[in-house]
Amino acid sequence: MPTNEQIAETYLAAYQLKDPGCALLAPDVSLQYPLSPRKIVGKQNVTEYMLSVMPGFNAVEIERHLVDGEYVATLWKAHTVWGTMPACSVFRISGGLIAEVRSFFDPRPILQRDESTPRSEDMELGDQGQSGG
Repeated sequence: MPTNEQIAETYLAAYQLKDPGCALLAPDVSLQYPLSPRKIVGKQNVTEYMLSVMPGFNAVEIERHLVDGEYVATLWKAHTVWGTMPACSVFRISGGLIAEVRSFFDPRPILQRDESTPRSEDMELGDQGQSGG
């Protein structure tokens, strides 16, 4: 059985490979990002969101994991069309699947982009799949 650290890595590998099917997501997984207007809930909705932002990713570089029981905090760098952005994602692993993802990063490189890079609104970062509460 994979460790919680390895399970968390499947999420970042999905961005590296541009294949959300690589991520071990629970059916009721939730996702929160600085540019997401609300919490995104459910495997299908999270997968759709991942697909919408994957075009902006060139590479993922994991720096380290901090593990505490079912929680894994991962410091990583997103190499994107907007530049390199340091990030921290906190995963909650339950039953061998990713139940929650909450990522933190400075969105200014995306928001202050130049005209040669895709705009976040062009990447459908809208409000698909939010929970009602």
